[in-house]
Amino acid sequence: IEIWVFAGGYAAAHVWWNLGQVAPAPESWFDYAYYSAMVYTTVGFGDVLPEGAIRVLTMAEALSGLSLITWSASFTFLEMQRLWRY
Repeated sequence: IEIWVFAGGYAAAHVWWNLGQVAPAPESWFDYAYYSAMVYTTVGFGDVLPEGAIRVLTMAEALSGLSLITWSASFTFLEMQRLWRY
């Protein structure tokens, strides 16, 4: 859900507020979702790069994604330890 929320934020920042863009320019909603998923999972950039003030939103999403993915992994590990005792 959070990936889609950030994708909407990128679209709004680009289309409505002119805060920058994702280059090359997105052709569809899927392009924003793709960029958001790459940032959220901290895979990194390569084919799509942020330009302008939209980079701040990119930083926030990367920190959020890193935090929530590691929290989810830690929580899952602790629950597995608790439930799967020998």
